Amino acid sequence: MAKSAITRRRLLGLLGGAAWALETRAAQTVRIERVEIFKVVVPMKPGVAVSENYPNLDRRLAEFDKLPKFILKLHASNGAIALGETAREVPQASVETNAKWLTGRLLGEIDLAKSALGLPDGRTADGFEIALFDLLGKIAGMPCCALLGGRQQNRVAVSYWTGQRTDDDLAMVARRAVEGGFHTLKFKARFGDPIDKQMAIAAKAGPGLNFIVDFNSSYPDLASFLPIAHRLQGFNLIIEDPVPKRLDWFRQLRQRVNIPFALTPSGLAQVFEAARTESVDVFNLGGNMRDFVRAGQVAELAGIPAWHGSGVELGIRDMSFIHAAAATKSCTIGSDTLCYLRQHDLLAKPFKVANGFIEVPTAPGLGVDLDEEAVKRFRVA
Repeated sequence: MAKSAITRRRLLGLLGGAAWALETRAAQTVRIERVEIFKVVVPMKPGVAVSENYPNLDRRLAEFDKLPKFILKLHASNGAIALGETAREVPQASVETNAKWLTGRLLGEIDLAKSALGLPDGRTADGFEIALFDLLGKIAGMPCCALLGGRQQNRVAVSYWTGQRTDDDLAMVARRAVEGGFHTLKFKARFGDPIDKQMAIAAKAGPGLNFIVDFNSSYPDLASFLPIAHRLQGFNLIIEDPVPKRLDWFRQLRQRVNIPFALTPSGLAQVFEAARTESVDVFNLGGNMRDFVRAGQVAELAGIPAWHGSGVELGIRDMSFIHAAAATKSCTIGSDTLCYLRQHDLLAKPFKVANGFIEVPTAPGLGVDLDEEAVKRFRVA
């Protein structure tokens, strides 16, 4: 079989039922002519992330917004311009290596069957995946969710979020979440934090809210966390990653405590094993768009709800999360789509959260445009 037929089949294979909408010849005629890279640092809005005077403050939570990201702009030979966004604190050399590899290539030379797309450096492949799906959607005249398996949801639930907060600040954040129409508030806690007192404050200030408390595996073992878990029974919350990600420990927690427990799995294999062994109640899923949808399908078959995690992104990456979640029936818990907490999401039309949901765009590709002036404002050397 000719190489051109193989590459064309790889390109269209992932698109499934949407393949008919993408002209077969596009894989062999559309070329990526140029890749622009913009290094940006966009701080959080003042006072939304952490309380600086918190006594047990994790400095990583206080300073993550100082870490740079890269905005990608692909220029295709058909005149289309597609957008991507990397995670924070990725190597610039990886971005540049992948951009150089893509420049001049036909779409049919990109292998969507591989997690890293055939790119030479997989560390930033997810950022380029976003741009490539934006481009494919624009060629097909379809939104990205359609190319990921089909629109399963017209709007995606999202959460309000904050880091470690003092009592007064946590109450203020809970009230702000209620006033903003959110249904879920997620906040951070660590080993030694007075979490039962904090939950009482948050629940009183935010009546009707669902809560997710993320411990980032800060408790070393079951014995240290079980007394805390027992004191949290009765609150309307999900506990995320309280201990290291040993499924036997999570299974014991489920058996001994009447609270839903969420796992951020290490990969698709752990999603399957956690479902098979009935070790979790909820999943916090991530990964690139294709891997998220695959993991979400496993969760759906197991009857386990999920949400889309994040690293508190900007608008392009967050919109890729929205499309991936829209293609996944199991993603029903408020997701961490939080670019509205940054000073700017770098989108020409800012994100709009209404009643705790974000509407999924119907425009081709991601359905967003870049705010060029904002990119200039937040660009760094």
